Formats: sequence, C-alpha cells, structure tokens
Amino acid sequence: MARVAHKVRDPGLVQALHRALEQGSFAPSKACRVVRALQGHSQADFAAHLGVSVKVIKALESGRGNPRFDSLEKIAGAMGLCVAFVKPSVSVDLLDPAERAREERRRRIADAHELASGQVSESELHRRNALRIDDVHFELPELA
Repeated sequence: MARVAHKVRDPGLVQALHRALEQGSFAPSKACRVVRALQGHSQADFAAHLGVSVKVIKALESGRGNPRFDSLEKIAGAMGLCVAFVKPSVSVDLLDPAERAREERRRRIADAHELASGQVSESELHRRNALRIDDVHFELPELA
C-alpha cells in the first residue's frame, strides 16, 4: 500500500526550507525528501514527475543510493537548483511531524510561562522567536 504524501503547508517552514535548500544545507537524501514534501509528492509520483525510476528516489532517500548525475540534476531542478559542491559544515535535519508538534508545544508552553511570570516581555518574546536565516554569499576564485 502506497503512503500518502503530505505537503508542507506552514508558510514560514516552506520559506525556511527553500532558503536552506538554496544554501546547500541538506545532504542529497534529505534534500530529496524536502523537495517532495514541499511539492506534496509521494515517492512514486515524484519519480514519475521527474522521469526517473522510483528505485532511484527510494535508494537516494534511504541513503543507500548512488544516483547518476543526471538524476541528481533532475531532483535539484525540481526546485530550480543545481548540483554543486559545498562545505559539509552546515546541516539541517527535519523532525518527523509528531516530534515537531511536540517540540513546538513544549516551546509555546515554556514561552507562555516566561511571559506570565514577567521573565520576558512580549516584544522580547517576539524578537526571540523571529525566524532568522543568514544569507550565504560566496564568489568562486579564478580558475587557471
């Protein structure tokens, strides 16, 4: 039985995921899952949409795959990106939806307690919870 694909609907999360993808913050296996989640495709639908085998998508997402370069380009192209080499210093992991909901609930309860006890002002709480993602800029050196 095929799994139902869930599309990411939170606009803030969508924007953060787009920026993280653009910055190369995901390994290919996680990037493939993120791209699928943003578009709301199942593995089979995504493979058909890209014109690759579903085995390629499954193997890549499981971390066991060794996809051809043209398959990686198709996956990256689904988000208007290209395949590139980046430093492995920055990595973004996704929480499963249930864990993400528990973490969000825990954070909101803690924030409400801080606000109610006067430990933090409302404006400070808003500032602290604002989503901030730094832009990454780089230039390629001249190649001889």
